[in-house]
Amino acid sequence: MARKPHYAGPWKQVRRRVLDRDEHRCQIRAHGCLQWATEVDHILPVALGGAWWDDDNLRAACRPCNLGRNIKARTTSSRRW
Repeated sequence: MARKPHYAGPWKQVRRRVLDRDEHRCQIRAHGCLQWATEVDHILPVALGGAWWDDDNLRAACRPCNLGRNIKARTTSSRRW
């Protein structure tokens, strides 16, 4: 079972769709980026009002970039294409 109920059920399909859309390329590209995305990041954290399931609030991320983000970066970041 998933750590959080939000990551169960449809999250698998949402995650796959976002990774495919971004071609498994990390969209954050911070220092130490692996470039190959295996995770999906909420651009605006859910805790700050971001949507769980909205593709416009999601982007592909490598693990180091996803774990290395802080709350300030999440509120001021934009999607890089």
